Amino acid sequence: MSSRNRNARGPNRNSGSTQGEEAHLWSQIKDDLRTMIDGVNTSNDSLRSIIAQDNYIAKNKDTIDMGDEEQKLDGLLRAGVKGADLSKQQIDALIEHVTVLRALVKAREDSEAQAASSSSLSGRERPGGLLAATARSASVRGASAREKEREREREREREKEKEKERDRDRDRDRDRDPGSVYEFDGSGDSPVPSPVGRKVGGSAGAGSDRSVNRDSVPPRGGDRDTPGKAESVPPELGGIGAATAAQRAKIVFFKGQDVVFKPKPTTTIDSTEWMLGRVQQVLGEGKSRRYKVQDADPDLPPDQRVEYRTSASSMIPIPATGVELPGLDKGRTVLALYPDSTTFYKAEVMGTDAATGKISLRFEGEENNVTLQLVDRRFVVEYRN
Repeated sequence: MSSRNRNARGPNRNSGSTQGEEAHLWSQIKDDLRTMIDGVNTSNDSLRSIIAQDNYIAKNKDTIDMGDEEQKLDGLLRAGVKGADLSKQQIDALIEHVTVLRALVKAREDSEAQAASSSSLSGRERPGGLLAATARSASVRGASAREKEREREREREREKEKEKERDRDRDRDRDRDPGSVYEFDGSGDSPVPSPVGRKVGGSAGAGSDRSVNRDSVPPRGGDRDTPGKAESVPPELGGIGAATAAQRAKIVFFKGQDVVFKPKPTTTIDSTEWMLGRVQQVLGEGKSRRYKVQDADPDLPPDQRVEYRTSASSMIPIPATGVELPGLDKGRTVLALYPDSTTFYKAEVMGTDAATGKISLRFEGEENNVTLQLVDRRFVVEYRN
C-alpha cells in the first residue's frame, strides 16, 4: 500500500518544475501586457502630436517658418513610426509567451489526466514504474518547451540588434543626403494626410454606379493655368504618352497647377482612385521635391478641402485651358474624368464628338451601356494604374 501511495505522489513532485515555469511565464505575460499598453498609449500621444502640428502648419502657413515647422513634423512622424514598430514587437512577444504557456499547461493537463487514469487501475495490475515514466515524460516536454522559449528569446534579441543596425544605417544615409527628409516611400505620399476634410479609402468596383458617392463637377480653369518652370520636362502634349518613371520624376509642377493625383491608401486593404487636384505648395528641391496637393472638391470651401503630400511620380499634369491638343486614336486606353465627378477612371477612346470636340469614351465597367460619355479633351490623360 505504501508503495502505491509513493508512486501516486510522484507526478506532483516532478511536475513542480513545470508549474514553476508556468507561474514565471504568467508573471512575464502580465509585465509584457502592461508594457504593451504603455507603448500603445505613447503611440496614441505621438499621433495626436502629429495631427496638432499638421493643423498648426495649415492654419499658420503664411506667418511661420515652414522649413522649421516641416522639420518638426518630420521628426514627429519618424518617432511615431518607431513607436509603432516597437509596439508591434511587444505584441508579437506577448503572443509567443501566451503560446508557450498554453503548451506547458496542456502538457501538464495531459500528464495529470494520464496519471488519474492509471491510478484508477489496481496497483497489482499496473507496475509502479509507469507513473514515474509519465512524470519523466511531462518533465521532458516542459524542458523542451523551455528550450524553445529560450531560443525564441535569443532570436528576438538578434532581430532587435539587426533593427538597431538598420536604424543607424538610415540615420547615416539621412545625414549624407538631407533631401531624404521627405522620402517617406516609393510613391512619395506622406504617412498621414492633412486631417481637415473627408477620409479617402476603399475601392470602387468597375461595374458600380458612378453617380453614388462622387464629387461634383471639377472647378473651371482661370488664373490657375500659369506656365510651368523652365526646368520642367513636359510630357507629351495633352498628358498622353508612355513616359517612363524617370521622365515622370523630372516633371516639375508649380503652385496653382491642375493635376491628376493618386493619394496613398490609409490601410493595406484599401485602394484609392486617381483624383482631380490643384498644387498648393512646392516643398524642397531636386530629388527631395514634394508637393502639397488639394483635392478639388467643389462641394467644400477651399479651406476645408483635404490636402495630401505627394511626389511627381504620383501626379499627372493637366493641360492648361485653351492649349491646342492632338486627337486620340480610337481604341486607345486612357484615364479620364468621369462626368459630374472629380475622379479619373480607365476608359477606351471611341472617337471625337464633331459638335463639341469632346472625347467620346466607354469607361471600364460600362461595356454593356449603349450611351457613351463625353469628356473635355484636357481631362483625358495617359493611363496609369
